[in-house]
Amino acid sequence: MPLAFAPACRPVLRGGLPHATAHDAVALVATVTPDIPAWPAVPERSFRETPMAQAAAGFPGLTIDPAYERISVNHAAAEIGLDHLGLAYLRSEPGAGALPADHAAGLGELLRLVGHGHRALALKGEVRGPVSLSLQLTDEDDRPLAYDPALREALLHHLSLRVAWHYEQLSTYTDSVIFCLDEPFLDALSLPLCPIDRDEGIDMIDRLLDTMSGCRGICVGPGVDWEALLMTSVDLVMFDAYDHMAELTQSAGLVSQFFDRGGFLGWGVVPVDPGALALERADALVQRIERAAEQIASAGDVSRQSILEASLITSSGDLASLPVDVAEGTLGMCAAVSQLLREAHGLGE
Repeated sequence: MPLAFAPACRPVLRGGLPHATAHDAVALVATVTPDIPAWPAVPERSFRETPMAQAAAGFPGLTIDPAYERISVNHAAAEIGLDHLGLAYLRSEPGAGALPADHAAGLGELLRLVGHGHRALALKGEVRGPVSLSLQLTDEDDRPLAYDPALREALLHHLSLRVAWHYEQLSTYTDSVIFCLDEPFLDALSLPLCPIDRDEGIDMIDRLLDTMSGCRGICVGPGVDWEALLMTSVDLVMFDAYDHMAELTQSAGLVSQFFDRGGFLGWGVVPVDPGALALERADALVQRIERAAEQIASAGDVSRQSILEASLITSSGDLASLPVDVAEGTLGMCAAVSQLLREAHGLGE
């Protein structure tokens, strides 16, 4: 069982936070989402904490230039280190995927917090997924690594070790670890000029999921191919439920089957757009989830109550690029939606 408890619409952070220090970011997470604190990336602190830099750090041939905010891979240098990476992958050596401390101040701060007695039901981590990273990370000629099958495969090995190392760190303090692959560019698989087709991309994700322990999640953006995604071994899907709820309900039958096999959804129902957030109320967002859950329940053999018990509440996207007050308001709204749902439906009792 991927989790030792029912999520029961508890709030959780997706992505990073815009705070200048890891201490402030983790303090917010611990206060607003105490049951499932996530370690937040803090890119305002350092370019090395951006999602791509955190995921790619340590990859053979990688150069990170914080001054110019550039990350690239040199082919010749990469080839020298690929054998070592491949051997570490075959030997399942998590230490080879260790993330340097200057790339993950939020992780260190969260581990200090739980080490000093913060009681949590689970801890959450996140890393850029293989499809999005291979499309985003380029070589010295600005060509995405997705075009090079050998480097694409090496990225998969690299991420497997990175995730395993994270799990080793987090599982020291909890029996329940949620670890998500962040795939914001998954919709690119449907584009005719994408160097990876749908089947190749889904296979990359599924192969990585198969190497992961704990609750294995994916964070997705718009244009989700729910049929393809739910064919993988994923346990948790965190999605934009504010602007793209219709994509979910159109696949209600498949989603019902996903719940029936023990899957979880992270409803990104709180908008990250400041204008939209200012116009929303927690009770209205609750109603969106209730209606969608009812549609899913009607399409299969799972009850609305069971769906809500297997759900988390989060934002529609990453909070790291927002002003601090807006990010704090967004996470606070997640907690408010969670509280209303839990009280109205007797969740987690």
